[in-house]
Amino acid sequence: MNERQCPDCDVEMKKTSVSAEGVGDLYVETDRDGGVLDRLGIDHQTPIHAFLCPECGLTQFYADLSE
Repeated sequence: MNERQCPDCDVEMKKTSVSAEGVGDLYVETDRDGGVLDRLGIDHQTPIHAFLCPECGLTQFYADLSE
């Protein structure tokens, strides 16, 4: 996953882990109805990654559209 910059501090965000009490990996549920999501190749469950700003603590999630 590419480098991410904090929109508030303009410093490099660090990849981090987020868990839901050890339940498992986080993902985004998507519907594949032959529309835009299907054309982008997004599966029914698309993994997401978290990035944390070391300055202000802002955390952002990104769906990995390349998988």
